[in-house]
Amino acid sequence: MKKRTKFYALLFAMVLSLTQIIGVAVPVKAATKECSHGYTLVNGIGIRMHECGDSVCITCYHGHDKRVVIPKTFKLNGKTLPPSQFDSDNGFSENGVKEIVLPDTVESMGYWDEEDVKDGYVNDIGYHGITFYVHKGSKAEEAVKRNNPYKYLNDNSKPQPVKGTSIKRTVRIQKLAKITWKKVKCDKYEIRYSQKKNMKNAKKVNCGKNKTSLVIKKLKKNRKYYVQIRTKSGKKYSAWSKVKTIPKR
Repeated sequence: MKKRTKFYALLFAMVLSLTQIIGVAVPVKAATKECSHGYTLVNGIGIRMHECGDSVCITCYHGHDKRVVIPKTFKLNGKTLPPSQFDSDNGFSENGVKEIVLPDTVESMGYWDEEDVKDGYVNDIGYHGITFYVHKGSKAEEAVKRNNPYKYLNDNSKPQPVKGTSIKRTVRIQKLAKITWKKVKCDKYEIRYSQKKNMKNAKKVNCGKNKTSLVIKKLKKNRKYYVQIRTKSGKKYSAWSKVKTIPKR
């Protein structure tokens, strides 16, 4: 009796182990979400593969956001593809969307040439009450400008610093000193000089954008001075240059 019990216990353990092995070896494929129109649904956006197979088409919208940002890429059928086309306004304006941000790759809003625009075909597509946001000079701008209100996106990149310059040399003759610097593209140059290296109580002089030198007058005899220069473009200044010494005479 004990032998039979051990046998059945061993058999049960073998069956359990085999079941676990099979369960690991045969993974369950994740189901793809589909919208009510039968298209692949990604974050409320219905998409389909473009006929060329190198991009996706935006078919419909099932969310309720006021501002919709279209992703730069979608994953579909194992591929990562950019959106290139809107089939129509199927749900965007109906669901209260007011703004749509387009990636640069979108080149069609559901019509393909100027004849469609002239024939009034675009009026059947919709987008009523929606403003599009695009980058200037992009394909998306060309696509929406034919028949849709749009605004330009502001790049979030850091503003480029104003290019500075440097003092090439200083020449001292008694109470006079001539400062020369490297010419760069700017609106003006600003020079400051002081008897203190930290520029405390410095005097400032502005020079036009075409200048490359300045004569400083009324310097005190036998006193060393320090000088710096910076540029201005628009309302922005560059950083001050390295401190240069005006020798004493």
